[in-house]
Amino acid sequence: MALRPLTVSQLNEYLDQIMRTDPILRQVVVRGEVTYVKYNSSGHVYLTVTDGTSKLSCIIYRSVAETVSLVISEGDDLILTGNVGVYKEGGTYSLKVRTVSLAGEGELAAAFERMKKKLDKEGLFDPAHKKPLPAFPRRIGVVTSPTGAAVRDIISILTERTPLTDVIVFPVPVQGQGAGTVIADTVDRINRERAGDIDLLIVGRGGGSPEELAEFNSEVLARAIYRSEIPVISAVGHEIDFTIADFVADERAATPTAAANMAVRSVKDIRNEMSGLIMDMAGALNNRLLRASLALSGLSEGMTRLMKQKIESCSRDAERYAITLRENDPRRLLAKGFAFVSGEDGKPVGSASLIKKGERYRMTFSDGYAEGTVDKTEVGKVMDYDGKQD
Repeated sequence: MALRPLTVSQLNEYLDQIMRTDPILRQVVVRGEVTYVKYNSSGHVYLTVTDGTSKLSCIIYRSVAETVSLVISEGDDLILTGNVGVYKEGGTYSLKVRTVSLAGEGELAAAFERMKKKLDKEGLFDPAHKKPLPAFPRRIGVVTSPTGAAVRDIISILTERTPLTDVIVFPVPVQGQGAGTVIADTVDRINRERAGDIDLLIVGRGGGSPEELAEFNSEVLARAIYRSEIPVISAVGHEIDFTIADFVADERAATPTAAANMAVRSVKDIRNEMSGLIMDMAGALNNRLLRASLALSGLSEGMTRLMKQKIESCSRDAERYAITLRENDPRRLLAKGFAFVSGEDGKPVGSASLIKKGERYRMTFSDGYAEGTVDKTEVGKVMDYDGKQD
């Protein structure tokens, strides 16, 4: 009996059903190197991975691609999870990817956590040990690759922000086996040979994969940064990247550019701050002068008022004294017919008992005087105003 022929679509549909229900193919984990990748305008990502012998087509649908932070490039060693399905129209099968990670990323993350816990327990991350950054470093050492973008960015920013700080680059490898040891030895050497010359160190590199940043998680580098007498800024990768060097350094910068901005203050900013301070000081001085002026004005008014009162009081006293003097002026008495009698010695004679016959006396009137000798004296008899004797 001849078999009834299937259409191509029916066969592809059958194969798709088998693959979607197979316990292995509906949840498979595959490792391979990327040989082709395309980010489609639809949001889907198409790629091909290989183990060196065979190839596998993969598709990451837009809903999944939007959750993947990794930018996939040719040559990446990936671990992909998903299910195998048939593309019916093309008659091909592919892996429909649900998760993507770099091969070895899990092992690196585990090693990172182990090292982090170990060094944290020993106190290498203790904030009490961290040194403050110098406010105005005279010379900054940059420990990084001499050819990477990081060193260019750092030098450019430092030069732009201030002409007062010298920059010395200490070239080191920043990835690959043993790079962490070379960086650590360089940090130690700078501390031995130039501790009094270098005020600040920037240790780092630009962004990269976890494998490329792995040397900044090395224990030997962490301990070199910890024992550095020169303050250290760690500037490794991008803002989302964290390394052991970041935790042990005195300051962590999100990027090398951020490290340069953190290391020195902009001359422009300093000038603006100084201008602000001068304005504040001028304002405060003006306020004090205004308060002092108001106080002096009040004091002047008070003194003027007090002096006016004193002058008025003195004027009243002077007038009173003048009246008293006028009332007691002897000349007024003389003008009324009285005379002032004095002897030849000029001393006043206040009693008739002191008059001696035959001696000369002067009688002073209001308009002149007369002199003569006394012929007669009589004590005890006084003439009243009518010329009668009392």
